[in-house]
Amino acid sequence: MSVKKATKAVLRDGPSQEPNARPSRILLFGDSHSHAIQRANEKRKGKGLPTPVSARRLLKVKNGRKLGDTSFEDFLDAVHKLSADDVVLSVIGGNQHSVFSMIQHPQPFDFFSPDGAETDTALEIIPYRALEDAFAQGLRRGDGQSIQALRDATSARVVHVIPPPPKADNAFIEKNHETRFAEELPAKGVSSPALRLKFWQLQARVLESICADIGVEVMAPPVRTVDEHGFLRPEFYAQDATHANWLYGEKVLREIERRFLPQHAAHRGKA
Repeated sequence: MSVKKATKAVLRDGPSQEPNARPSRILLFGDSHSHAIQRANEKRKGKGLPTPVSARRLLKVKNGRKLGDTSFEDFLDAVHKLSADDVVLSVIGGNQHSVFSMIQHPQPFDFFSPDGAETDTALEIIPYRALEDAFAQGLRRGDGQSIQALRDATSARVVHVIPPPPKADNAFIEKNHETRFAEELPAKGVSSPALRLKFWQLQARVLESICADIGVEVMAPPVRTVDEHGFLRPEFYAQDATHANWLYGEKVLREIERRFLPQHAAHRGKA
């Protein structure tokens, strides 16, 4: 599907309208993956449409450039004022799977996955438990602590948003990668789509376990943004190796409305 057709589909599709309690406020905070949602908010505002969430991005300096708008400490102060009827959405982190799997390793490898995904036994096989432990330790010390801090700071419902799945198109990635991959990717190439998807699935499982332990819900990528193999659909690609575009952000907004603001969703369905 082309981006033009996808844009029309996004504006046409109405979310389902399930009866749920309507929270008074929804606040979202995250790293780079929150940008797609912020852009979708801007698109709505430009058309005079309501936005269901106040989206903030972590304030930091990267490659000498200021990014984001809100420090983590300021966001914790903001969510402290919320009630149990409100919702806090975490889009913290999300690219660890890419760090592990984006660039082709000098010694190609694979691993057996609990979901039975196909494994190339001609390659070196890394024990799944070793990879899972490495992800779990890293995430619990990093993003897990930040998500825990959100949970501890507020009475609101806290939901962690799983990042978009990887892109299957290696040629696209080779032409549109971020600076973090610029040094090694041109020379070593991109790992197979299948391996990159398995690492994303591994990360999602670990995040689900961490969130379950601390009383945080998890929200998966919107169904219509994922192809039959589990990859991000091309019409939702941002112009880099790992992120989704504003069309994906719009799908996330619709999922937020469906899950947390059914009255808001019903209004959009009539618009």
